[in-house]
Amino acid sequence: MFNSSQFSVLSSRLRPLLVLAVAGLAGAAFWLGPATAQAPKDVEPARARFTMLPSNHMVLRAMLNGKGPYRLIFDLGAPITLLSNKAAEGSGAVDAKAPKSFLFSMRGEAVVDKLQVGSLTAEKLPVVVFDHPALGVLSDVLGEPIDGIIGFTFFARYRTTIDYQKDEMTFAPVEFEVRDLMKDLPDKIAGPKVAKRRVLAPAGLWGLRLGKAEPGGKGVRVESVVPDSPAAQAGLIAGDVLASLDERWTTSPDDVYAAAATVEPGRPAAVVVERDGQSLTFTVRPADGA
Repeated sequence: MFNSSQFSVLSSRLRPLLVLAVAGLAGAAFWLGPATAQAPKDVEPARARFTMLPSNHMVLRAMLNGKGPYRLIFDLGAPITLLSNKAAEGSGAVDAKAPKSFLFSMRGEAVVDKLQVGSLTAEKLPVVVFDHPALGVLSDVLGEPIDGIIGFTFFARYRTTIDYQKDEMTFAPVEFEVRDLMKDLPDKIAGPKVAKRRVLAPAGLWGLRLGKAEPGGKGVRVESVVPDSPAAQAGLIAGDVLASLDERWTTSPDDVYAAAATVEPGRPAAVVVERDGQSLTFTVRPADGA
């Protein structure tokens, strides 16, 4: 048996993985799915019943490749569909002799040829196989196995309605291509293959010539000001130390150029300078350089 304190501890351990804000939604119904995907009007939606755990997770009973049923948590926050090693081996998604890594006995990616929940059948579902410790903890507390998690690679295929009063989900297929998130992940972490270059240049004409940065990050010295320029008209003079431009700190010439690049011609920008030990604020409207 379990008590409330056990589930209190369990919830804090599961929160980083299993994100399901369902408490207090009894009797409510809503739909989820890709915002740009459309459900075909001539297709009858499939239905499946779910069980709400004391930990406020929804569990679906699923057949995997005709084997099961297996108990899978329906997790709106999971970017992948996950299977335990036992479920993956038992359903034939992976070979029982396939090697495991030391960390969580990870087997990596696999494909479930057919997943059935209620009247819904999903084919060629990509999954990741490993024994996540959070699911082990939940299984121990409940006294029943939790075999995995149904995540984005499944529910992105459907416009899903969840009725908490009936404990029922409705699935209508949508035209949406599910990307292989695990395949794309290394490239996302590594960043772009071609380094991006950014040229720092003001968006308008200011009429300033910059000198060197002052020691201690105090700002950038104004070497000269062009007569009748926007800077001159605002009151800036040679020798001023630029402390900030358009509410952005300017401790180097690069900072000044980066800040000036965001100010379109004609837009007023506050310029704070240090002059003779005083902090002064001026409003500059850079001119169009065309």
